[in-house]
Amino acid sequence: MKVRPYLLLAFLALVWGTHWPVSKIGLRDIPPFTYGVMRVFTGLVVVLVVLAARRRLRLPDRHDVPVALSVGLGQMAAGIAIMNLALPLISAGRASVLVFTMPLWVALIELGRLRRTPAGWQLVGLLAGLVGIVTLLDPQAIDWGSGGPVIGSAALLVSAVIWAATTIHIRRHQWRGTPLDLMPWQLLVALVPLAVASLIMETGRPIHWEPSAVAAVLYSGPLATAVAFVVSQSISRSLSPFATTMGFLAVPVVGLISSSVLLSEPLTMLDLAGATMTFLGIVVVAIATTDQARDTTTQSVPVRAE
Repeated sequence: MKVRPYLLLAFLALVWGTHWPVSKIGLRDIPPFTYGVMRVFTGLVVVLVVLAARRRLRLPDRHDVPVALSVGLGQMAAGIAIMNLALPLISAGRASVLVFTMPLWVALIELGRLRRTPAGWQLVGLLAGLVGIVTLLDPQAIDWGSGGPVIGSAALLVSAVIWAATTIHIRRHQWRGTPLDLMPWQLLVALVPLAVASLIMETGRPIHWEPSAVAAVLYSGPLATAVAFVVSQSISRSLSPFATTMGFLAVPVVGLISSSVLLSEPLTMLDLAGATMTFLGIVVVAIATTDQARDTTTQSVPVRAE
């Protein structure tokens, strides 16, 4: 068994899990789109320096342009914008769980693409995951008049769906370059819409350069963006979908714990119950999907080479 991908998975869980409360701290002093621009720009600088030092800075292969656009616009620009807009509205720990429902949406998208109806344990897992999401949203406790928590939670679920679609694209793409080679172009693609949104919507809004805000930007850019996105794409390419899914479940666990420690967010029994149901649903779906794929291979049904 190769140990390196699993060590990278543990590293990613720690970085991305802690990033949720760190970002919420930074957003107290920096407007959301401006924070996104700073995050992507600092990450881009780090990647450019690394690639220039290795003499690997080059234009992407034409074949890799679609995945660069997909990741840059979907996983990066849209994901970062939604995250920054939603975090002031709901708790960071709960937000991390909602975004990392991504594996459930991967399963649903794949079922839709194959025109299959979920059955057996797949259906059980999807239903358990949906119950967990509803529990996390806690409809009885939401102030439906304010709309903030509802909008924030819904936006994060949309972000999870976008990430799921991007993940499927990454897995199915016939790569010519490496994730690191494509990273500067993905970041550049993400930077443009974030910069335009910042100029249009946040010009004149104050930025408070508190030490905590500076530290948050430095964490978000070089570490949680430049390093973590390369690591996540490498993991998606080197590990099976099941192993990747199980590893990613550690991210919201770290998010819940670190948010409680850094932001003093209460961990209610409802949060724990919702997170547990969501994780259980993801595990069941992943196992059922893996078993289904194994059965299909055993029956010698032609499978497209990826």
